[in-house]
Amino acid sequence: MSETVSIVIPTFNRAGMLPVAIDSALNQTRACEVIVVDHGSTDDTPEVAEAYGDRILYIRRERDFGPHFCWLEGVLHTSGEFVHLQYDDDWIAPTFIEACLSVITPETGFAFTGADVSDGPGLPTKLRQFTDWLPATGTYPVDALERQILGSLISPGAALYRRQILIDALYPGRLPLQINEYRGVGPDAFVSLLSMLRYPAIGFVREPLAFFRFHEGSITIDAFASGEKTARLRAAYAEVTRHYLEMKVMRAVRIREAS
Repeated sequence: MSETVSIVIPTFNRAGMLPVAIDSALNQTRACEVIVVDHGSTDDTPEVAEAYGDRILYIRRERDFGPHFCWLEGVLHTSGEFVHLQYDDDWIAPTFIEACLSVITPETGFAFTGADVSDGPGLPTKLRQFTDWLPATGTYPVDALERQILGSLISPGAALYRRQILIDALYPGRLPLQINEYRGVGPDAFVSLLSMLRYPAIGFVREPLAFFRFHEGSITIDAFASGEKTARLRAAYAEVTRHYLEMKVMRAVRIREAS
């Protein structure tokens, strides 16, 4: 595919981890524009980003308005039809973008790869995710993955999305009837679900090409270390799942009324 691809790296006070994320984005076998968005960091993040010069676009805001607004600003600055959200504490294999594009067709809303969790680059894998969801790399109908996705979560850090889907999913902030929320949780799941409402297919790469860092500063790791935080996290994701199912019913009604 010849489409422009953008990689957005939202960041906040992770100057020590940020170079790994940036380098992995710049080292892709498929040329990508790389955008680093910094909302309110008080550490050496500006100096780290500026060292890359014009190899990246660095966007700096003095105030932090929350994770998904940082994501949204980065996406709005992209010029690519497809966008990868790269978390500042994680990284991707050099072939990640190329592999995702290989399973995207005009009917595909997004593509994702397997993912490994470890303490850092080159260290042993603690957990492998998504690789057992389907038997082989390819493009599949939404129905083949819907149950898995609703019962779990595809991190945007392992996926490549259409730019417009990301904008539409992130712009509202909270869902219309949302009650439970937890530190930006919701939009990260809704991106995949909105893609499933609009496009009939999903691309899947079985090989683990995304890598998540296991550390105490991770929102997910921190949440699952606490019973109260875990409950809040799951309640927030349950809101998104319910919204998707309600929208799916409404879509079916509209299709029936139009026929």
